[in-house]
Amino acid sequence: MRILALADAPPHRPIDELAAACDPELVVLLGDLEPAWTDGLADVAVPKIGVHGNHDAAGALEALGAEDVHLRRVEIDGLSFSGLSGSPRYSRQAKPYEWTDEQAKALIARLPAAGVLLTHTPPLGVDDDPDDPVHRGFATLRDWVVDHQPRFLLHGHTQPNPARRTGRLGATRVIHVRGAALLQLPE
Repeated sequence: MRILALADAPPHRPIDELAAACDPELVVLLGDLEPAWTDGLADVAVPKIGVHGNHDAAGALEALGAEDVHLRRVEIDGLSFSGLSGSPRYSRQAKPYEWTDEQAKALIARLPAAGVLLTHTPPLGVDDDPDDPVHRGFATLRDWVVDHQPRFLLHGHTQPNPARRTGRLGATRVIHVRGAALLQLPE
């Protein structure tokens, strides 16, 4: 399945041109996408699924015609997907998609297993910066991935150092997305 994945930065081309060039069968949204970056996405006639990022407004996915898979499992053309929205909480006041460690643990306990896991924030120690309260991963998510072994984990949110980029977590292939990426799953 050809997947156009978007997260955290403007794509390198306008969405309509990108979709025409890539001919995706599915669009995956991994959060923190400014409305100007996704202009025209609602008109792309393929299924769209995703999770919210910590800067997203409630309803941001629905406005793009995308199905929110936060704590849900969906099947599309023989692939199963589930998702986790948000990031570690770093704001003084609670925001819709920022979780304390306790909240993240409770949410992740409800996360259904799937072949492809979509997250905004990666697991702790995976493409993250553990010393940065904004860009550290979730420890409980790391345990979940090791226990459930999805084939793929797609995430955004962080800006990994290329020398320390994580390609795998146990049996799971990790794919970091920033801007736009065309993926072929399964490979």
